[in-house]
Amino acid sequence: MEFDILNLMYALSPVKVMVLKSTPYIPTLRASLQKGSEERIPRLYAQILEELGYVEILDKLPSPQELTKLRFSHIQQRSSLMKLDDYFYISVSGMVTKLEEKAKKETDIMLLKVVERAKEDFSEVYNIRISNIFRAIQFRSLDTISKFLTLEERTLATLLYQLLESWLRRYTLVR
Repeated sequence: MEFDILNLMYALSPVKVMVLKSTPYIPTLRASLQKGSEERIPRLYAQILEELGYVEILDKLPSPQELTKLRFSHIQQRSSLMKLDDYFYISVSGMVTKLEEKAKKETDIMLLKVVERAKEDFSEVYNIRISNIFRAIQFRSLDTISKFLTLEERTLATLLYQLLESWLRRYTLVR
């Protein structure tokens, strides 16, 4: 349930677009978009309008190269967390999925290798981050790292913390 809400929040989060051609009035936006302007509109609308050729999304997904840099930063600072953008996991998953679909459609072996590397980099990043989250939950110090967590991680951490607290109350003498 919580994760479905996160996906919905991501779809509705504003994203910057460049309007390539003027749109008719869009009732749900209560506006029409004028060619040449830059606007912030919900991501879901931006994706649809981009597919139709009306806009170009300026807030792009992270690239595989950025993910590799992030991996090395996390390896170097394994015991501490750096701040990542909210919806990092949804964004990276989307980027990898799009690249994988493109690679399979075009039967591009080189792009498939890039996808595999991106998956490895992503896995390394989230494993390091989740280890830090587990450690913080175990030592009841979640508040010390929460400002560095993405929205997805804060949701996961809260659920895990509540689960641990419930388990401890039920099966141990911790009250």
